[in-house]
Amino acid sequence: MGDYIRRLLIAAIMLLFVSLLFLGGRHSNAQTPSISEKTNEWTWPSEGIISDTFNSRNGTHKGIDIAGDLGDNVFVVEEGEVTRSYYSQSYGNVIFVKHPSGLETVYAHLNKRLVSEKDKVEKGELIGKMGNTGHSSGVHLHFEIHNKEWTITKENAINPLLVLGDVEVGQTVRITKTKEDRDHAVREVEEPKKEEKPVSSLKLELLLEEEQNVEKSKKDTKIEAKKEEQTVPEENVFTSIVPYKKTNYNVKSSIHFYEEEEVPIKDNQKKIHQSISRYLN
Repeated sequence: MGDYIRRLLIAAIMLLFVSLLFLGGRHSNAQTPSISEKTNEWTWPSEGIISDTFNSRNGTHKGIDIAGDLGDNVFVVEEGEVTRSYYSQSYGNVIFVKHPSGLETVYAHLNKRLVSEKDKVEKGELIGKMGNTGHSSGVHLHFEIHNKEWTITKENAINPLLVLGDVEVGQTVRITKTKEDRDHAVREVEEPKKEEKPVSSLKLELLLEEEQNVEKSKKDTKIEAKKEEQTVPEENVFTSIVPYKKTNYNVKSSIHFYEEEEVPIKDNQKKIHQSISRYLN
């Protein structure tokens, strides 16, 4: 009788443990939403062009880079509390935000920090300005996501593109308000941008173009002038004989410009002729 009772107790205890494990697993699954569910309403932290992605640089780059202009706005992706806001030798001006979802986000290389530690922030709130501080080679936002908390080894790092959308280097992203908008926020540049020429080259081309226009204008002016200076038709032109120094010159003239007249002999020449005439007489 005693063995029978003991076996029943053992069986009951085992059944209890199995039930607890089963219920605990269901409870755990119900209370632990996926990363996708936690970040369903997140949006991009800044607008710009993706210049680097997660796990590049031999796996050491634990975030994404969004390139833009100096001073571009940087927004928090979800409500939360600022856990750190300081200047780091590597991150430059950096802000850490802890979110109710249990995730922590990092916004690095900022030009300006607009929030302080322990500040409460709302989703989409302006928290900083894009910059080039710390270990940075150009103006951009370095953005990271960590499960639970950031650590120096970054073992909790999550690929932001799994949350915000699958993009590649060179693609443009924009700020969105809803998940539907975010799904359409990533867009490839349909037409490649024309290669921008250096300023000096552009100025040279403009100068050459202007010089060509001036030359063309001069040619057009000359052509018009020639048309205006053309002589009258042949029927209005005649040839006359004009005495000058006892030599006949055939001069082509036009009745439209002047009347034919003898070229006067100078006074001193007249005197010479008179003297010769007297001597001969």
